[in-house]
Amino acid sequence: MSRLNISLSDSLPIIPKIGMPVTIITGFLGSGKTTLLNHIIENKQGLKVAVLVNEFGDINIDSQLLVSTEENILELSNGCICCTINDSLVETVYQVLEREEKIDYLIIETTGLADPFPIILTFLGTELKFLTQVDSIITLVDSEMFTPEHFDSDIALRQIKYGDIIILNKLDRVDDRKLKKLEDFIQENKAGVRIVRSQYGKVPLALLLGVGLTQEDIYISQIKEFQRDRKSSGYHIENDGFVAVSFESDRAFNLHQFENFIVEQMSHNVFRAKGILWFKESESRHIFQLSGNRYELEADEWQTKPKNQLVLIGRNLDTALIHRQLTNCLTPDSQNVEFVLPNIPF
Repeated sequence: MSRLNISLSDSLPIIPKIGMPVTIITGFLGSGKTTLLNHIIENKQGLKVAVLVNEFGDINIDSQLLVSTEENILELSNGCICCTINDSLVETVYQVLEREEKIDYLIIETTGLADPFPIILTFLGTELKFLTQVDSIITLVDSEMFTPEHFDSDIALRQIKYGDIIILNKLDRVDDRKLKKLEDFIQENKAGVRIVRSQYGKVPLALLLGVGLTQEDIYISQIKEFQRDRKSSGYHIENDGFVAVSFESDRAFNLHQFENFIVEQMSHNVFRAKGILWFKESESRHIFQLSGNRYELEADEWQTKPKNQLVLIGRNLDTALIHRQLTNCLTPDSQNVEFVLPNIPF
């Protein structure tokens, strides 16, 4: 096992000069990908970094949670970039490459249900292989919530299988015994993988960027086999039954009623939820995060006109019912309310 312990003060990585390096950040729902991305942005020093955030549906919450609005942030919404060798992904990477100001590094944050393999092949099976190099695939694991079954989907295991670096995140929520058991499980599924422990994604950048861990030759040899299997098997997320339900409103929520929805009414099939929320009881913007049976609200200041934006992710969700329940949480001073229908398959 190659678990590493290096101080946060270590120097930044040496970035190779041939081909724009690409780091892919993956990990199951609620594992802490956006938190890690914020850590990288805050500590990148002189590096010119472009960030590509892939989000489900047509409300991109993650891009609104990044610490800096001055970064080169691009969004790929309304679908999962892992479901095909994706033309939209290729076009977006070209947008980065063609910018007048040279970009040193591209970081991609995938959706929580993304299979890393076809994303890797998008870079290795298209003309991008001559213009970029996949540096590493970083897989975050929620040390508290992770189980081998993980909602009866093999995606969490595939994220580990294709990870070059596995970050065991949220150390403050588990004891050493569980961490050791989790590390042993990961090693059984990918022997010799680099494992790093962290809280809030705080890992030295020297361990994350410019590490050159992705074995491109192995993946290139698998491209034809992958394309054949994908045609016969269809889209993994549709097969797993996962959907995203999006909700937007220009009215404020009643805090008590919203909390009652979360605790008493919300379907147990909701595995992840996130949003930017507006409550009549508060002048603050509230960042809402739910993972499994755990949720939190964090207050900060509004930078835009207040509104509610919420995305719920789960399996076989009843969109109409969820919209009725959330509408009942709104204050009665009706203005414009926009619902996003129907269910959006991942």
